Order: sequence, then structure tokens, then C-alpha cells
Amino acid sequence: MRARSLLIAVLVLCLGVGLLGTGCAPKAKEPAKEPAKQPVILHDWFTEDPGTLDVQQDTTLAVYSLAREIFNTLVRYKGDTLELEPELLEEMPKISADGRVYTFKLRKGVLFHDGKTELTAKDVKFTFERMLDPKGKGLSTWLYEPILGAKDMMEGKATELKGFRIINDYEFEVTLEKPYAPFLQNLAVPSASIYPAELCKAAGDEWGRRPIGTGPFKLKEYQPSTLIVLEKNPNYFEKGLPYLDGIDYRIVPDTATGLMEFEKGNFDVTSIPNEEFERITKSGLYTILESTPLNTYYFVFNMKEKPYTDVLVRKAIAMAIDKQKIVDSILGGRAAVAKAFVTPGIPGAYPAGQGPAYDYNPAEAKKILEQAGLKNVKAVTWQRGGTKVADVNIAIQAMLKEVGIDLDVQIIDRAAFGEARAQGKVPANYGNWWADIPDPDNYLYTYFHPSQSRYMSTNYNNPRVTALLDEARTTTDPARRAQLYQEAEKIIIQDDAAIVPLFHMKDYLAVQKNVTGIIMHPTGVNSYKMVKKEPR
Repeated sequence: MRARSLLIAVLVLCLGVGLLGTGCAPKAKEPAKEPAKQPVILHDWFTEDPGTLDVQQDTTLAVYSLAREIFNTLVRYKGDTLELEPELLEEMPKISADGRVYTFKLRKGVLFHDGKTELTAKDVKFTFERMLDPKGKGLSTWLYEPILGAKDMMEGKATELKGFRIINDYEFEVTLEKPYAPFLQNLAVPSASIYPAELCKAAGDEWGRRPIGTGPFKLKEYQPSTLIVLEKNPNYFEKGLPYLDGIDYRIVPDTATGLMEFEKGNFDVTSIPNEEFERITKSGLYTILESTPLNTYYFVFNMKEKPYTDVLVRKAIAMAIDKQKIVDSILGGRAAVAKAFVTPGIPGAYPAGQGPAYDYNPAEAKKILEQAGLKNVKAVTWQRGGTKVADVNIAIQAMLKEVGIDLDVQIIDRAAFGEARAQGKVPANYGNWWADIPDPDNYLYTYFHPSQSRYMSTNYNNPRVTALLDEARTTTDPARRAQLYQEAEKIIIQDDAAIVPLFHMKDYLAVQKNVTGIIMHPTGVNSYKMVKKEPR
């Protein structure tokens, strides 16, 4: 009786509680949880650790590429074009009628990666002055050198930039010493990335290892010589971007190992070594991206070093080099023969396939040397770094031998080469120039204006060319600028034979087929902001 009463009591209790939704009734199955969304990470690699992420102190392509992800500039190039558009600005700046005064208006509400510091005009002023500070390590002072008072800062005569005036938190004015047509192009260079004044000063010497920008990605981890990890900036001012959750850059010194890891699927993107180009591009396994960046590879002379002081020797060398053979046999067709120093496609440059460069003519080269009484000419050229003589240098050496010029190629340590070049002491060299900005001034003024030519070891000084370059810098009419630059380049390359343009390299990337949206820009600085990566 007690047992039955107890059972009834339990049943009543269970029914009662069950009416309240809990208790002894069987529980309904909970809906299955969806698996957590896996972060979408792009995997890339470098052959060398950049050493710093301070883009004011390092202008290598790796640091430039990282800067485009971490920082922003006032203006930028639109997609893969050479057309400028606002980035940190609300609109393109207003320019005074005399071309000297630029008025800027910043976007409002742009936050740095700490999530609370807002971009203001003070940060822009700080960035400009940090680069120009002679006590600092800014390598790209040329970006801001046209500004009124910049030279005084660089010489330690002033602590503030006279030509920079803050109007309010979001507006400022920049006055140039004199008109400089490419000024806005300078502001799109990655080394013109804007830094947060207070955060940068607080970081001190550690800034290069823990930078803070406004870009689509922010630094999460930096393991020297091993790994650089970026993560999505949740406060990025371009809504919906970036699509990726992060980017992992591995440091793999050996290119064969890096390519092998790509083929295993561990990397999403890779450059393609010459020796593997045909195999990779014809495999059908990858998306192959191609662009022709703004670059020129050249053989350049020091006008103060014998035998290059003799224009006839320089002309003979220019005619002795078979550029097409170098492109075909050494580069596998991955380049275009150069007819001029300024890369085609730049406003004001010679059109593709045209220019003042000498054609290959070894018979004429021999004739020039014989008529000048020059026999068994001995010459020296330096190679910047490496453990063996580069294939192109070997080819040039053999070609010059055929016309009676004995070229000694000497390998010089990179640091020593850089120091000697800045002192004007490199006798000659096979080198290359990748444009910082798409303007002839970036090529011709940098190498051949007497105020700069010593630092590139050309030591070139032709008063007529100097006058042309000075006028072109301050002229705003595009047609007139093109005329001036082409006249100057003709004198430099043909009359004075101060440089031998060789070829323009093409750029190729192999990309896994589930990755889209990589922007290959003509400046050679690619962007991952628009990249999407689908599951395999």
C-alpha cells in the first residue's frame, strides 16, 4: 500500500512539474550546433625577413607590400591603374592656380588599429616631419622635399615644416617651395603611409616591430626570420573590406623550398623562378597572373671613371649589347627590349617600341673604337651582391669581348655597394629601377640631374639636360612636360650615351585556383585587400 501510494505520488509530481515544462518528461533533442566558421587566411612567403615594418626606414618591395596592408596613404592608385583617387582623404585636394598650395580634407572617423585613436591632421604633420628629421632614419625625404621649409628641416635649421598648416582636426594646407607637377604622386608611395603621432612616439625604437596603422589588416605576430601574421582590422573605414580574416607570411630563404610548399598547397601565391616558369605556367594547375610593372633594367656608366669618361667607349658598349638575345636566351621571353630608360605607359614617356636607345650593331661598335684609336679597352663594372656573376653580366661581358672591350665584373657586398654608390664611386653596373611614381621625373631627375646624379654614381652633368628637367618639374601642362622629358632623354641616351636601357621585366604570379582578387599594380606593389579565398 505504501509502495503504490508512493508511485502515485511520484506520477502526480511528474505530471504537475511536466505541465510547467520541466521535470520527468523526456527532454526534446537540442538542435545540432553548426561548426564554428574557420577563419579565411591567405598564405604567402618572403625569401628574406624584412627586419622592420617601418616603411620610412625600408623601401624594399616586401616592406612596401606589407605597408599597403597595414597602413594607408592620403591618396592611392585606383585598382590596377595609374589614376589617383582619395584614400584617407574625403576628396582629392584643391590646388591653387599657381600650383603651389594644396588644401586637404581628411575622412572623419578613421581609427588606427588600437580602435580608439582617430586620424587627424596632427598625425599627417607628424608623419611628414618624422621623415624629414635629420636625427631620424627616413630614406624617402624626396617625397616631401618640394614642400616649403623641408630643406631647412633636413639641414637641422628648423624643427617644424613651414609649409604645413593645420586648419582644424580634419583639414590642412601644404605649400610647396615652387610648383612640382608630380607632388600628388609622391603621396601615393607606400613610404608616405600615415603614422599615429602619439602611438608612434610612445613605441620609440620598437615601432618597426609593432607598427599601428589604419589599413585593412593589423599586425598580430612578428617572429623574426620565421613568420609575420596580419589579422583583419574590424574598424577598417571601407565597409565590408577586407574579405580575408588574415594573412600569414612565412620566411623561406630557399626559393626551391618555397615553390615546393606552394605546389603542396601550403602557400596560396608564389612568384615563379625562371627555371620553373614553363613547367608551372603550362601545368594547368594554377591561375597565372601577368603584369608589366614600371621598371627598366640597364647598364649605366660613371661619367668620372675611365674608360667611361670617353663618350665613344660608351656608345660602342651601347651598340655591342644584344638585348633581344638576353631577353630570349636568359630571361625566356619574360621581358620586353627597352628602347628608352623611362618605362612605356608612364605619361610623358616614349610609346612602347619607340625611343632613342641604340640598336644592336657590333660592326659599328668596332668601327667607332678603331676610328678613335681605342684598342683592347679594359673596363670594370660592379655587381651588387650575390655569390656568382649574374647571367646577364656574363652575357654583357661576352658581347663586349667581341668588339674589343675587356669587361671585369667584380662582385661587391650589398652594403659596401650602396655606400659607394651614394658617394659616386661605382664605376659602372648592371642594375634596375622600379618606379616609385609613374612620372619621368622619378627616372631622369633621380639619375641625371646634377643635384642627384652623384648619389646614383652617374655623376652626370649636362647643362642643357638640367634646364630641361628643371622646367619639366615645374610645368603643369602634360604635353609640354612630355616634350621636355623626351628631349632630355634623347640627349642622355643617344648624344651622351650615359645609360644603356636593356629591358623591362614582366611580372608573373602563380595563384591557387580557389584564390581571386589579387591586384597586381604597375608599381610592383600588389594588394590583398580585395582577395577572396574559397574552400577547396
